[in-house]
Amino acid sequence: MIRRTCIVGPMALALLSCSAPHQRPADIIVSNGWTREIAPGQSAAAVYLTIANKGEGSDRLLNVESALGEASLHSTSSAEGVARMRPLKDGVEIAPGSIVELRPGGTHIMLTGIQRRIAAGQSIELTLSFERSGKRPITVPVVSAGADAHSGMSM
Repeated sequence: MIRRTCIVGPMALALLSCSAPHQRPADIIVSNGWTREIAPGQSAAAVYLTIANKGEGSDRLLNVESALGEASLHSTSSAEGVARMRPLKDGVEIAPGSIVELRPGGTHIMLTGIQRRIAAGQSIELTLSFERSGKRPITVPVVSAGADAHSGMSM
């Protein structure tokens, strides 16, 4: 009788006995996007929107792309009457069950290097890149320069 022995090394055993923890998916909804029109000669604009995570897993907005120019995530803070903007290199965390608002005076998308005027009544297209939810193309309406409330957006 031939006896066969199977030898499993510690690494193989660890791989067999460990399974990746089940992560519940994020359920990302992007809404209420808007940007203000820019004056002739201006080359920058801020974009605001709302991101809701209706799922049970976290997600992160990593970056934004635009054919209009350079797009980046920024945060605005104010100290002693001086407002400062700083880039958010690690993106924006979207916790499970949370709503994150990108709004004037806070976190926003900054577009720079814009080569053409964007006027009220037009719309701009962006692509949001999420860590878990992937890329999301969105269309954001352009509102008049005096507007301070969001007016809607389509995905």
